[in-house]
Amino acid sequence: MSDSSRHETSRPTAAAPVRSWHTTARQVHGGMGLPVPATFHYDPDDPWAVHIVFRLPPGRVVDWVFSRDLLRSGTRVLSGEGDVRLWPLRDGGREGRVHLRLGQAGAFALVDVDRAGLRSWLAETYEAVPEGTEAARIDWAAETAQLFARP
Repeated sequence: MSDSSRHETSRPTAAAPVRSWHTTARQVHGGMGLPVPATFHYDPDDPWAVHIVFRLPPGRVVDWVFSRDLLRSGTRVLSGEGDVRLWPLRDGGREGRVHLRLGQAGAFALVDVDRAGLRSWLAETYEAVPEGTEAARIDWAAETAQLFARP
């Protein structure tokens, strides 16, 4: 894991803790890597999703929601389609980095994060909620009620 990242665990009322990873992403622009603070959040009560919050100057916050499986796949191979594409870049260290292209073609941001740090954090999320057990964490009755609730 790089020196610019740290993992945190907070304990909500749910049995499994929320997992957070604070790191410094790089916005790739014109061959330069501009530092961007980023926080990855995983809540076991929303087991398929990972929220990523980028903090841009001056005080602008951009929040993206990714599939946990998509993030894991992007650490190994080109993954995603449309507004989100990820792929590993194996330079700049033993593990390299993972590129994230966010947005539509022609109007997108390209950022990258430490691949080893991302893989380590994702492993923690799969320890909290193993692959294949996600559906058991959903309160399907509540989800259905919310879906059919009148505004």
